Amino acid sequence: MRIKLSYTVEDEQVLKEAANLIGLTGEHLQKALTLFSSTQSALKGEEGGDDPPNIEKIRDLIEEFRQALLVVDTRLAEVVDIIEGYEMYRISQRTGEGAPDSFAPETLPSTELSEG
Repeated sequence: MRIKLSYTVEDEQVLKEAANLIGLTGEHLQKALTLFSSTQSALKGEEGGDDPPNIEKIRDLIEEFRQALLVVDTRLAEVVDIIEGYEMYRISQRTGEGAPDSFAPETLPSTELSEG
């Protein structure tokens, strides 16, 4: 089950925090690259000598590869949401319209758990 977390940081820390969140995907990205190479090798029959490729193993490699990419893609989508929201906040500050309600400090919980 996926759990959505929410927390607050100072406005000048938003982009640095977004960078930190992207950094959390490094292990999954490395795993995806390894699986990319392994899948290609398995499909080319480079791992089994003269034996035919193991189709079940190849399916498992591809599924594992897809899951690793999904983790990276999900995190990147979350970071895009964060930086787009931050840009809206910055624009509202420049135009003097005030922050949207979702950015008003008194309305942000320090943590929030929900299924997502």
